[in-house]
Amino acid sequence: MHRADRDGPAGNGATGGAAGVTLTLILIYVLAQVLLAAWAGRGAKSDADYLVAGRSLGPFAVAMSLFATWFASESLIATSSEVANDGLAGARTEPFAYALGILAIALFFAHRLRSGGYITIADFLRDRFGERTELLAAGVIALSATTWSAAQLYAFAVIIAAASPFDFSTALAGATLLVLTYTLFGGLAGDVVTDMVQGAIMVAAMLVLAFLMFDAHGGVAAAVAAVPREAWTFALPGESWTQWAELWLIPIAGTMVSQEALARTLAARSPQVARRGALAGAGIYLMVGLVPVSFGLFGPPLGPLLGLELGADEAFLPSLAQALFPSWLHIVFTGALLSAILSSVDSALLAVSAVATESGYRRIDPGASPHTMLRAARLATVIAGTGAALVAASGESLRDLVLDAGAIAAVLAVPIVMGLAGWGRGTNAGVGAIVVQVAVLGVLDWWLGIEGAFLWMLAAGLASFAVLVLLARGTQHPAEAA
Repeated sequence: MHRADRDGPAGNGATGGAAGVTLTLILIYVLAQVLLAAWAGRGAKSDADYLVAGRSLGPFAVAMSLFATWFASESLIATSSEVANDGLAGARTEPFAYALGILAIALFFAHRLRSGGYITIADFLRDRFGERTELLAAGVIALSATTWSAAQLYAFAVIIAAASPFDFSTALAGATLLVLTYTLFGGLAGDVVTDMVQGAIMVAAMLVLAFLMFDAHGGVAAAVAAVPREAWTFALPGESWTQWAELWLIPIAGTMVSQEALARTLAARSPQVARRGALAGAGIYLMVGLVPVSFGLFGPPLGPLLGLELGADEAFLPSLAQALFPSWLHIVFTGALLSAILSSVDSALLAVSAVATESGYRRIDPGASPHTMLRAARLATVIAGTGAALVAASGESLRDLVLDAGAIAAVLAVPIVMGLAGWGRGTNAGVGAIVVQVAVLGVLDWWLGIEGAFLWMLAAGLASFAVLVLLARGTQHPAEAA
């Protein structure tokens, strides 16, 4: 993993009447999404209604919501710029590794976790390894989801700052307020309904931009011919095997044990629906994810043709869209970017709310009514959103925030996989693996910055889990061991 700390982007927002019109239309779009989410989530009377939509989702809703949740701002902005800079090697994390993570959910997690009737991953870990593991897992989920939310709020604020006279800090405060309103009124039910609408808008806007891009080249054949030969390789010069392995493993492991993604399958109306929906979601994600890859491959050669300088940074895709779209269609594309953000950030905030209420407040007040639990979940949403805004204000790059969130979530991969396999049940192996992995990741990556820290973390987690299981068996009474 690498880190690229920098100051938050300055607000070089547009000025004048055009900026006012753009900002007004953005706000109208967001308000429409808030109203739709509020309508869809109007029947919430309990924490289960708010957090897992009353377990009522069909396969199409699971698939589209899973796709829209995971197809976030970096799927468009960061992926296109990384492919523009590194060729197909920039597409390994997204869409390919993330699609494999969703496929892992479908094949190994969705059916079994939905069969258990859990609301959060922490619930499952409590069932396998006890309450201490649950509490630790809840903390990990909350930290990961808050970091993911920060990445989406960061992107939202950049878009608002670019379309208005506001600076980044003011735009971030406004974005946070809008997202909190959207999430509080809708819950997961509102999130799923708007996910389907937002997913359709994203796909339509990207396909129109792709058509205009190929048309500017003079056709697909001309576009392909304009791409340098070195852009078609999946390898980077001088890349070590540890860098290669981390690039694939962080998004795969982080996705397959993510509360945000798994919440969609936990909200399915049956285990079979959970599996089918996740399989479809992986396919949709991969197919749609190839469109931003095409922007990164075929967009840069258009710079000289359009008389523009298209830099391979996070401004690449917005610059390409602004160059190819008429003004009204560029506003629609901005709405597509906001769709990607809204459908992701509320999912992450709901993940924090889920573990805060189910693993936190319920322990404090075991006899709390469903309505009280609903109020606690909404309060947790506000606290999580505020925390995410503070992280976003630190100015870390969009992709780094996302990779940080994935690395944090992956701490739970070892105990979840081992728990599903039936190993170590009722032992301290789960809590031990989490503690060891957090310590290894914190020291090797965030403190020392050692290459391959994520791989060392996974190895340490597996080793500590195995040792603790063997110790537990060694202390068992012979009759119990039998």
